[in-house]
Amino acid sequence: MSNNFLVSVCCSTFNHKKFIGHALDGFLMQKTNFAVEFLINDDCSQDKTPEILKEYENRFPGVFNVTYQTENQFSKGLKPFTHLLFPKVNGKYIALCEGDDYWTDPLKLQKQVDFLTGNEDYSMCFHRCKIVDENNNELESDFFKHLKEKDFSGEEILKKWSIPTASVMFRSVFRNQITERAKNPGYYFGDTPMFLTLLECGKAHCLQEYMSVYRVHKGGISKDTSPKKFIRWYNDHKTIKSDFTGKYKNVTNKNIANIAFGAGVNLTKQGYLFYGIKFFLLSLFYDRKPFESFVNRKLKTLWKILNIPSKNRKL
Repeated sequence: MSNNFLVSVCCSTFNHKKFIGHALDGFLMQKTNFAVEFLINDDCSQDKTPEILKEYENRFPGVFNVTYQTENQFSKGLKPFTHLLFPKVNGKYIALCEGDDYWTDPLKLQKQVDFLTGNEDYSMCFHRCKIVDENNNELESDFFKHLKEKDFSGEEILKKWSIPTASVMFRSVFRNQITERAKNPGYYFGDTPMFLTLLECGKAHCLQEYMSVYRVHKGGISKDTSPKKFIRWYNDHKTIKSDFTGKYKNVTNKNIANIAFGAGVNLTKQGYLFYGIKFFLLSLFYDRKPFESFVNRKLKTLWKILNIPSKNRKL
């Protein structure tokens, strides 16, 4: 490991021509008393993302270490961070940022390094973030409002998607454990198993400051409501349940039930009735609450339409 860099910033990008400049500017604004390397993987973007990256490389020679894939590696089962970027890391700490998100605080890296340096029992830290749309308009959302200055457990991370990826910094000494876990073919999304693995190595702390932005846009995962996404989520949480030997059984059962129910709804709407019923039954197997809540909502709507007094309503 080289002693030149204390922090390795890992950035994964794919078809982010409209956003990658914001991410790179967020890197360039960082003020630190240590050396930082910026490792970027472009996963064979089909838009002008590579041209923008090359423009920044020309403007700031020696600052960015960019890999331009000639074939899309994610489609081959390789995860951008664990398989493509982590092997190139030289720093003691790793900071993450995807190409459609960006940093807003010039002292972000410094603050996180200061925290981890002063708290050796923590394997990672993260922070609060704002949410914007593809045109950079800030969105009102409760998505990350539960984040506050405190330690977070694995159960809390699973109960709500608690950790914005662009806010994460962790000790690079644990990257091999993360990479080994990512080899499990049951995982499609890599962030949650990564964070749970880090919690096996130490504690996780959320810093109070807003220091990054999470972007919601048409091409992003958060906007994807396809049945395929729900099925992948379902498989991911089943894998988490087994991979962590039942440690998170209660919360994963609830998550699996919710995800299976969502898959059932989406599949049924798209005409895949057999598969929709299959996922409804799977949801009931893991936890009855999603189905019961759905029925209750529909009954309340019916009562309202029929103008049935609340005292005569029976669930």
